[in-house]
Amino acid sequence: MFQPQYTISHERQDQRNTETQDTPADPPEGVSCFFPATRGVVEFQAHDGSTLLLAATGHIRDFIAQRLNEAGEPSAKADLAPVTARIHAHHTGSALESDLFVLERSRTVDPDLHAKLTHQNRRALLVLCPATGTWRTAETNTLQIAQGEHVIGPCLTSKSAQQLGETLDDVFELCRFPKELALAPRGTPCAYKEMGRCPAACDGSEPLETYHQRFTQAIHAAKLGPVAWAAHLKADMQQASADLDFEAAAHAKRHLDAVSALPRDTLAHAASLHTFACVIVTPTPRTGWAQCWAFNALGCIPVCSIELLDNELLHALPDLLRAHLSPMGFDQPQLDRFALIARHWLTKPTKQRKRRVTILDARDENWPTNLRHAIDAAQTASDPGHDDEEHTLLPV
Repeated sequence: MFQPQYTISHERQDQRNTETQDTPADPPEGVSCFFPATRGVVEFQAHDGSTLLLAATGHIRDFIAQRLNEAGEPSAKADLAPVTARIHAHHTGSALESDLFVLERSRTVDPDLHAKLTHQNRRALLVLCPATGTWRTAETNTLQIAQGEHVIGPCLTSKSAQQLGETLDDVFELCRFPKELALAPRGTPCAYKEMGRCPAACDGSEPLETYHQRFTQAIHAAKLGPVAWAAHLKADMQQASADLDFEAAAHAKRHLDAVSALPRDTLAHAASLHTFACVIVTPTPRTGWAQCWAFNALGCIPVCSIELLDNELLHALPDLLRAHLSPMGFDQPQLDRFALIARHWLTKPTKQRKRRVTILDARDENWPTNLRHAIDAAQTASDPGHDDEEHTLLPV
């Protein structure tokens, strides 16, 4: 996992010994004056080295001043000055970088905070099981998969993952009652058989082998993702029309309508996670530069920084990033990182807040074509006093 480029630390003098000191323990301006007025991560530590507070913030200096109550004003938040021995600040270029740092650090210093963050960041997934011919929804913080199962994601909500599964049911006429399918050929058929929308493998009306062939087709469609799936159906419909096979064209159009009805804002990036890796482009603390990251089997790795006019590096950058890409894997730390990335990825920018962090899906072979635009967005100068990220982790 990545390490911060540098850390700013200040150790507060023990207030009990101030009478014997030649100089005051802290200057009149307060501890916060030692820290920059920039975005970053702040960690307050007690005298025994334990972490009192770990937070991502858009303004390090103001955050420290508030939590130490340097203004001496009444506040609903606890005054940490009496119990704080040292403060570490990690300067970051984006909310995503801050959130990643907090996630990694919390795993070590505060398991309760880490559990809270992984629950907050969790994203829904669709899991398809070829052995049983059924699907289920899951979440990144509790995923349990067996060998041979296929995982589709990210889905913004469990409801949207459920909608994707139900669309697979409708298009491929899958069984809606897994318990009855498990009893085949002695299961009890449901109303979908009577409506002609299920061949009823559960009661033996359809051979299980035929059902599983259809389920395999459903897996292939889900692995493509709704956008690519719809594109394939549209191509099939156009080809059928060109061949004057109007029945096949109408069949493809019904399926296309079902897939097109899926909520694109919550499922636009849902596809096979078994090949998932991504490139992330973020701002850096240095104006006019962008940071390129690779999320791969090793975690979220900073690959390089690029200056605004570095055309030579820009030309070589796609190949450099490709060399760092590999499927992310499914161990829990990787799922936690993926969920955090997906939270940023699936959150829409608002009119007031411009998106400056770009996530490029390496499952899409055309991702390099969007690289230049992502770098330009990340390099755009911003008002240093304004938090213009699309979102950030709330201080805890």
